[in-house]
Amino acid sequence: MTNTKLRGTLWAALTVAVWSAWPAFTRLAVTESVTPPDIVLLRFGIGGLILLPVLLRMVGSMPRHAWREGLWFALLQGAPLAMLTTQGLALAPAGHLALSTGLMPLFTSLLCFYFLGEAISRLRKYGLALITLGALAIGGVSVASIHLDYWKGDILFVCAGMLGSTYLLRMRRSGLSALQGAALLSVYSMLIYFPFFLLFFWESSKLTQIPTADLLFQGFYQGVLMGALTMFSLGRSTMLLGAPAAAMSLALLPVASFLLAFFILGEVPSVFEILGAIAISLGAFLAAVSALERKKP
Repeated sequence: MTNTKLRGTLWAALTVAVWSAWPAFTRLAVTESVTPPDIVLLRFGIGGLILLPVLLRMVGSMPRHAWREGLWFALLQGAPLAMLTTQGLALAPAGHLALSTGLMPLFTSLLCFYFLGEAISRLRKYGLALITLGALAIGGVSVASIHLDYWKGDILFVCAGMLGSTYLLRMRRSGLSALQGAALLSVYSMLIYFPFFLLFFWESSKLTQIPTADLLFQGFYQGVLMGALTMFSLGRSTMLLGAPAAAMSLALLPVASFLLAFFILGEVPSVFEILGAIAISLGAFLAAVSALERKKP
């Protein structure tokens, strides 16, 4: 393995490690200590402050259309998406977030097919079919547990996946670098969400009531790791490995999320949930391999 590929793999591994533990730590927080809007504030309040100097350094080299695109990024991948996933984790098991991250290759492929005219290869079709079957298996568990709120959380996860897929398409067509997009997304989200939080969510906030150690941990995980570090690590892995190869590593997220939810929260998935997560991960992997093959000369 060349030095470039090794560094790209390490950045990708860091991204997967942080993202796969996020559902479990966030569900733990929103069910025991803070509210979903609190989590969103920590993520973009701290992440936005960290990436603000980065954005300011890029002002001179930023194309004019980037400032308009930043608003779209914040709408599609910023606070609204974070609110959907965080609120979903207050209702459904952490592993069910696979319905958001796992369905993104499916939604992205369909958007590219209908709006960009991109053909879907046979291998990708197999991958998308597996993703669909996996999502139906996980969703079926929620429907079977109709007395619980799992299905409500699942719906929020699916909506978040649709938003994230639209962001990926918008980001792809923007011509901006991963770092430019991350900085715009985080800073715009901070500026827009903070006054919104003060106006609508401050009275119900629990940030001033939780132990200091818990607040510091959530601030570090949500703001530093999720809000800033993974934005950079994902961009670096994409630059060093290429987008399809980086996406192959992210295919591990559904299975890894279920595993960490078991160890952190003690959530024991059913057989259908396990098979669904494996199917989604395998389908996402095949979709990424298909994109990698398409880029070869």
